[in-house]
Amino acid sequence: MRLSLLTLSLVCACLALIATRLPAGEETPGLLPKATDVVVCLGDSITDGCTYAQLIPQALKDAGKPVPTVVCSGVVCDTAPLMAARMNKTVLSFQPTLVTLAAGTNDALHGETPEIYEKALREIADKVKAQGARMILLTPCIIDVKAKDKREPAEKLVAVYVEAIRKVAKEYGFAVAENNALQNKARDDGKAVMSPDGIHPNYLGQTLMARSILDAMGCQEVPLPKEFKPQLFPGVIREWRLRLAPKAADGKAQPLTEEAVKSLTVDDTWKTFALPDPEPKDNRSAEDWKEQERRNGFSYAVKEINKERAIHLSATIEAKEAKKAWINTATGISKVFWNGKDVTPAETNDEEKPCLRGYHAGKHRIPVEMQTGKNVLVIEVGQGQEFFCSVTDKMVWEAELR
Repeated sequence: MRLSLLTLSLVCACLALIATRLPAGEETPGLLPKATDVVVCLGDSITDGCTYAQLIPQALKDAGKPVPTVVCSGVVCDTAPLMAARMNKTVLSFQPTLVTLAAGTNDALHGETPEIYEKALREIADKVKAQGARMILLTPCIIDVKAKDKREPAEKLVAVYVEAIRKVAKEYGFAVAENNALQNKARDDGKAVMSPDGIHPNYLGQTLMARSILDAMGCQEVPLPKEFKPQLFPGVIREWRLRLAPKAADGKAQPLTEEAVKSLTVDDTWKTFALPDPEPKDNRSAEDWKEQERRNGFSYAVKEINKERAIHLSATIEAKEAKKAWINTATGISKVFWNGKDVTPAETNDEEKPCLRGYHAGKHRIPVEMQTGKNVLVIEVGQGQEFFCSVTDKMVWEAELR
């Protein structure tokens, strides 16, 4: 018995020593994904594009591993403090079991102090911990803007942010995804990691973000997809009736109102508009971001119609029984009406805070009551804007993509 206890003590001591030597991101056990997990990817416009958020579940599925539900929660222009402020509404509302955080690019470009950045990380970490969820903090993307006077100070701040990320992750027992190191290595190897603006990762840069998250999950052996295959998102409205918005006295488009919608007659002057958009003639791959979005159900073809002014689209959804539903919108939509009622989210048309609009599908998930029989959805899409719109039975419709 004494020998067993001594052996056990030595084993525990060795394990403790090994644990202190593991790099950040490998200290947290239990991150291997499960089919019951809900992963929310929190970030700025780099996340808002929804590429790495789709690469992760596809990689796991292709490898025959359990596939969690992965929800995109990126908002263009966001900084770490702005992400902290919207945690309850756009992250915790999905009841995540795991949150990935990709923040730092906008902070660095705006010259945010390391102290404020770290404070925001702690606010986010506190809320995730209180939820009983886990977290993976990505080290920020590299910044490759051409202007040296902007690039160098921003990259120096990113290096300081990385240390703050390691510090907070260690204190909270969270993991770190080594995204910055992977992107730096690729750049040092002469590979193009960023898009021409030097701020947003190209497809390779997005795959490195996915790689860093999979590694932090303990899925180092899971390869990235050989071919990216984004799916048509659930509930995408396949057929619309469309018209150019009537002109007002000043020549501008007449805005839709509840009164106007209730008396709206969809007649032969409205054209049929079908989704998804036709496949491009050049057979481009989903590594092209707009092709990814087209396959998800975004419409870019509509921009050939609304060059002059805003457009109105109407769709009828049949329901066998009354039930709760969600209208999922993204970029371009300025007004939403359900069975004659204006259900447009308040921040959609906030000109002072355009970043609240977001780009990704399901940025706004509007709860509505589906009535038995016909339900009429009417939306307004701004001049020269693409759009996305779907209607689902679940708020977290990403579960159907697994």
